[in-house]
Amino acid sequence: MKKYLIQLLVICMVLAGTYAFAQDTSVPPKPAENIVTDQQRPQPQAVPSQPQPPPPVPPVNVPPQVPVPPQQPANIQQGIPPVLPPGITPEQARAFLQRPKEENYIILNFDNADLRDVINTVGTITKENFIISPGVDARITIHSAKKIPVSEVMNVFESVLEANGITLVRSGEFFKVIPGATAKQKPLEIRKGSEAGSIPDVDRIVTQIVSVNYVPVTEITTVLTPLLSQFGSIIPNLRNNLLIVNDLSSNIKRLLTILEEIDVNVFQNTRMFFFKPTYSDVATLTEELTEVLNAMNITKEGISLMPIERINSLVVFSASPSLLQAVEGWLKKLDEEVVSGQNVFIYHVQNVKAETIADILNSLYGEGGTAKKVSARTAQIDPAKRAPAQQQAQPIHPAGTQGGTGGKIEIITFEPTNSLIILAPAGIYREMVETIKKIDTYPREVLIEAIVAQVTLADTDKFGIQWSVLDELHRNGTFTELFRMTSGQSEAASLLTTAPLLSTAPANATGLAYVLFRPDKLAALVHALASRGKVNILSSPRLLVRDQEEANIEVGSEIPTATSTTTSTEGTTSTQSIQYKTVGIKLKIKPIINEEKTVVLDLEQEVSSKGEDQTVGGLSYPSFNATKAKTSIVVPDKQGIVIGGIMEETKDKGYQGVPLLSSIPIFGNLFRYNIDKTTKKELVIIITPYVVVNKTEGEKLSGDFMDKLREVKKYLNEKDVEYKQPAPSAQNK
Repeated sequence: MKKYLIQLLVICMVLAGTYAFAQDTSVPPKPAENIVTDQQRPQPQAVPSQPQPPPPVPPVNVPPQVPVPPQQPANIQQGIPPVLPPGITPEQARAFLQRPKEENYIILNFDNADLRDVINTVGTITKENFIISPGVDARITIHSAKKIPVSEVMNVFESVLEANGITLVRSGEFFKVIPGATAKQKPLEIRKGSEAGSIPDVDRIVTQIVSVNYVPVTEITTVLTPLLSQFGSIIPNLRNNLLIVNDLSSNIKRLLTILEEIDVNVFQNTRMFFFKPTYSDVATLTEELTEVLNAMNITKEGISLMPIERINSLVVFSASPSLLQAVEGWLKKLDEEVVSGQNVFIYHVQNVKAETIADILNSLYGEGGTAKKVSARTAQIDPAKRAPAQQQAQPIHPAGTQGGTGGKIEIITFEPTNSLIILAPAGIYREMVETIKKIDTYPREVLIEAIVAQVTLADTDKFGIQWSVLDELHRNGTFTELFRMTSGQSEAASLLTTAPLLSTAPANATGLAYVLFRPDKLAALVHALASRGKVNILSSPRLLVRDQEEANIEVGSEIPTATSTTTSTEGTTSTQSIQYKTVGIKLKIKPIINEEKTVVLDLEQEVSSKGEDQTVGGLSYPSFNATKAKTSIVVPDKQGIVIGGIMEETKDKGYQGVPLLSSIPIFGNLFRYNIDKTTKKELVIIITPYVVVNKTEGEKLSGDFMDKLREVKKYLNEKDVEYKQPAPSAQNK
């Protein structure tokens, strides 16, 4: 028994000596607050198996323990010091003790600890400096069942702060502890890149600039915004297709992982093939193929169809080669000619007459290109006789080349619905449709705005269209708008100060010379003179005429005229044949519009009036005066023309004087004066075309016209109120 006790004491002494030797070769680190190391733990004591007192043991130096605060401690366990095996040389012991030390580990335990105490502990462990923002406070609880490396303490601390709505922001040698909601307003760390693998997995708020390559940033923003943390935000930069993300670094790593799967080249794995139907229309073929794919539960995500009607072709996209092969097989099956070789098609013409299009189709497909009337009847065309027309109108294929079937092409016009009923092979009909679409376009129209006015002239007031002055100004290159009134300057002066188109006329100008650059100003001038009694506006029509259609404007009256008189044989009764003759103003206009919106106007003008009765064979018959003009002119859009120079002259003679005294023979001439008055009337027609090439321009002109009608209605209502108001004298009574 004694022998065993002696062996136990020897072993204890060897262990104690070895431990003391190891402690002397390295200086232990200064213990930190809330940290307990393995060196500070009490060493185990040997317990004898018998109650006898053991022999004396040399004392072992144990470092003093640091008192632990009341809160839960943060325990650090360093690597256990190595134990030298017996029987080694001093050189081997020295090399063994100089090997690299293992990494330190720590166990963190805090139970409802104050934030500042936790920050002090973490700062002591990590040697980092912290600045706590005012108002930041929290109670921290950490329980670690396993040891963690000291290098991970900072990451654990940031995760705990993030869970409490707090974050860290680097500022030089310090970390600022601030509320997470205000972190994005601080100078955060800025990183660049789109690779998730390069992003640290830490809970620290940073700013990440991410470039997007293929998908618009607006779509990426919509996808990633719901995945942001409570502190995160995304700002899309449309110009450079960038994303500016403010969020936790760990969450940014997750977002970039998702982005790598979304921002891909859609054509990288997409295959396509081009299909041109032989017999079918691409629009119809696409609809039929879509029905087949829906029946097979193939959605748009699996395949995409893009019909190109201009070249009657279909482009198919898919990432599956087998699916493309199946679709190609279906297209070939669907694009087959019917057995009979004939189909009945109905085409609803939108803008022109169906009969006009039928004539054109007959010219293209008919014998010798001769147009045929097909309204309410059929036009039969033998395909064998279409060769001359096909050579002129490409691309037209003989019926025998498509489907191997013959048959006649029949075109019927149905006037009630303005439709074409066509019996033809599908391929021929498709070519017809391409021709019809080029013809059946929105018709060009022109709004003709005309003013028919009668200008009254006198000896003292000369006002008219001086074409000689206009011609002289044209030769001199001084086109302008002129007005001159040789006397009666009160009228002229008022117009000169209010009408911007007027200017001083040359010395030889004696009337109105107008160049057609501003027809609206001339129309305003005519209306102004009409309000002063100088001009009588006979008519002011507005007509909307289709291209190459004729429009008629008539202003006048019908006068009964006896054309013949029949007397009975007894001579007691006579019968007259009466016809009504229209006198007044007649204007025929036929516009032709070219691509530059210049209008060619074919004009026919006639002005007629009743003259003095003429006696023929003892009978009195009315006479008629007529002036006709026919011309063709070219007028730019929104510029007008003036037709004038049709004069009528009336002379009146009389006198004015002092009553009684002016009647005395010889001396009466001293008390009176004679009046010789000559009155001339000139007919002036102002025509202005407004070209309409689409619905938008037509709607604008209609809106302008409705605005004018509302202004007229407002004016009439105001006048009606004035007329209904009692006179001032009646109100005073």
